[in-house]
Amino acid sequence: GGVESGMDDEEMLGGVESGSGDDTCIGWLFPFCSSNNVYYQSVVAPTSVQKIEPKLFFANERTYLHWLHAGTTLYTIAAGILTFADKKNANWAHVYAMALLPISLAICLYALHVFLWRADRIKTRVPGRWDDPRGPIILGSALVAVLVVNFVAKLFEIARYNKSQWEEF
Repeated sequence: GGVESGMDDEEMLGGVESGSGDDTCIGWLFPFCSSNNVYYQSVVAPTSVQKIEPKLFFANERTYLHWLHAGTTLYTIAAGILTFADKKNANWAHVYAMALLPISLAICLYALHVFLWRADRIKTRVPGRWDDPRGPIILGSALVAVLVVNFVAKLFEIARYNKSQWEEF
C-alpha cells in the first residue's frame, strides 16, 4: 500500500546503487560529496536565474574564518600544553595534547572542505541543502570525548594523591 518512488531504501539512505562501484566517498558520513544520496538528487533547474546576493559569499567566508579560528585556538592550547607541561605529568600531557592536535587539524580541514563545497554551490546556484548536519556533531563529539577522558584521568590522579596523603597520617 505505498506510493512507488522508484528508489529502494538503500538508495534513499545514500547507499551505492547496485552495479556502480565508482562511489569512493563515504556517502553516509559526508552526504554532500556522494552522488548517490538524498541531498544530491537531481533537481529541476529554476526557469529564471537565481539571484545570489553578495552577502552570501561573505557569510560563507565568515563561517570559514570562524571554523579556522576554532581550529587554531585548539591547536594553540595543545601546543601550550606540550610546551609548558611539567616533568612530573609530562607523559599524560603529551598524550592529551597529541589527542587534541588531530582534532584541531580535522576542524581546519573540515572548514576548508565546507567552504569550498558551499562556494561551489553558490557559484552553480544549486538549490537544496547547504548545511552539513553531521560534521560538527562528529568533531564536537571527538573533542568532548578527549575532554571527558582528561577530566576522568585528573579525577583519578586527585583521588590517588588524596589516598597517599591520607595513608601518611
